[in-house]
Amino acid sequence: MVTHYFFKLFNSVKEQHEVDFAELELTSLFGKIERVKNVTDILDKDEFIAFTGNTFRIQDTLTHELPYGECHGFYGIKTEAQDVSDLVRRLAYIREFFMVIKTEEEPEKLLSRIFPKGVLEKNVQYFRSGEYVLCRFITHQYFLEKSQYISKLSRNEKEVDRNVDSLFDFLTKKLYRIPATATMRVGKRLEDYFTIREEPSLYLTHYMHPYKGRFHPKMVRALLNYVYPKKQGLVMDNFAGCGTLLVEATWMGLNNIGVEINPLSVLMSKVKCHSLTLNPSQLKEEITKFLKKVSSAISSFEQQSAGFSLLIKPTCHLETVEAQKQKIPTKIIRMFRNKKAIEKAIISYEIVKLVPNEEIKNFLLLGLSGTISDLTRRRSVEFIDVLKERLMDLYLRVYLFEKLNAVLKIRIGHSETYIGDTRNMKTSCKTWDGKKVEIENGSIDAIVNSPPYSTALDYVKNDLPQLTILNLAPSFEKLEMNMIGNPKLKYYTNELVDEIETNHKDFQKLPTTAKTIIIRLLKNGRMKTSIRTYKFYKDMYESLGEMSRVMKKGCKCAIVIGNNNYKLDSNYVEVKNDKVIWEIAEKEDIGLIRDIVITRQLEKTRAGMIRYESIVILKKK
Repeated sequence: MVTHYFFKLFNSVKEQHEVDFAELELTSLFGKIERVKNVTDILDKDEFIAFTGNTFRIQDTLTHELPYGECHGFYGIKTEAQDVSDLVRRLAYIREFFMVIKTEEEPEKLLSRIFPKGVLEKNVQYFRSGEYVLCRFITHQYFLEKSQYISKLSRNEKEVDRNVDSLFDFLTKKLYRIPATATMRVGKRLEDYFTIREEPSLYLTHYMHPYKGRFHPKMVRALLNYVYPKKQGLVMDNFAGCGTLLVEATWMGLNNIGVEINPLSVLMSKVKCHSLTLNPSQLKEEITKFLKKVSSAISSFEQQSAGFSLLIKPTCHLETVEAQKQKIPTKIIRMFRNKKAIEKAIISYEIVKLVPNEEIKNFLLLGLSGTISDLTRRRSVEFIDVLKERLMDLYLRVYLFEKLNAVLKIRIGHSETYIGDTRNMKTSCKTWDGKKVEIENGSIDAIVNSPPYSTALDYVKNDLPQLTILNLAPSFEKLEMNMIGNPKLKYYTNELVDEIETNHKDFQKLPTTAKTIIIRLLKNGRMKTSIRTYKFYKDMYESLGEMSRVMKKGCKCAIVIGNNNYKLDSNYVEVKNDKVIWEIAEKEDIGLIRDIVITRQLEKTRAGMIRYESIVILKKK
């Protein structure tokens, strides 16, 4: 019984590499497919023509919000109707897909067999035309992405409820709705935002804290689909950052591990994943209690500061706050426009520490961290107002996910993020509460990560106030010194120059491509750039060795890395970090081999003159 499938791309797809990603993940999850240049080409097939009548016009659905470019989707066939649950749950670049089968089986019975968790007229529809049945499936990715607009426009639970209903109706009951113009500023409705041709990336818990240099969630999901298409397993990001890969893996039902040297980043990852399982009602109750205690404690502190005596013992003593404030470096205090906000942040932190529930405590702590970050950039705002605004926004995202999941029925994967050094994951890793953890040999099924782009970004600078006030990294200089790819020269020693000039064993073992560019930079007077590049390659050599150690044989890893461009002798020379990475990986003592390399042009960044980003996919021998 031949079954025909058409997979329709998101209309936000605008680059050739995105089509390549879509093809990669589909080939891995589904099997053999062919590109469809224009959706009308599908109507040449008898199975689809049967649904061009008046009851259901497939041509209208196929042509609704098409992507630009010379590929609208993919066509494939199977010998029988198969369970599509994983396709709906995991696909990243496919907005919806259609299945046509010639069968006498009742559509309801067919759907219960191939998509048992589907909800009719929400994320699946079916139609019959004579001897054919057509099923239309809308992927989880569509609802997750578009929920960003619900967060943007919803001020309370009732508005979230109403807007979630609108989202589930949009592709089924609002297909013929004419949207407002793109330039319209006043009077736009939620459905008008759904039609915007862009790729939302801060949906649900992805938004929870400011972070510079984050992954693209959709790309991460597609890469994970390619390197690990199986239903269950343990995947890892050993440069976890703010946890984008971990969140996506959690939504895909995969257990995951993150390793990250920055404690604040570890907190971000933990809360983004663990808050998906929090009870929204309990969370809101705890937030309300916390805000009440903070307001009361701040009021008491202000009375103490004015010299008034208190009838009730204060939650936070004046001496405690002053002692904590004295530990904060002057350069961090200068970052705040309102210096009193520092005292209020310290008071709030002291109250957070008293919360008994660990998951709630971490949620509140991350909200407080985001508030501190906001207050270094915003003028004329009250601390308690910003704290309340941020915590309630984060709460509504948890509430929103629960409402979406009533339909999507996502099985959440288990996530853990450890504070640790990716160069030594055997002895450096520890849990949030300080317990030692060893990531064992051959325990990981797949890795997707993005190392620092060879000194392009300062990952600690924007987090200094939070790291200090919340006592997450008492010695942030030590943290900066240990980070891979740090752009600050003061953390690089003259010994590195000696190693290059004396052909030290660590320099000698690097591939020729790496050594050539390091020496060329040094000889052309770019000593700073040369030693930073050398240190980055040394660190990546160790990291790749550790990645290989923890991976199972035959498993894959995807590394997203950018190439730097430096001016030498009036010409820009490209430092091919991607090539160096795969050449290191293919060293005998590492034991990885190249699978594929994908290159994509970057639109926005100019940091470190990075113009291209490569995805290097490796496989363990």
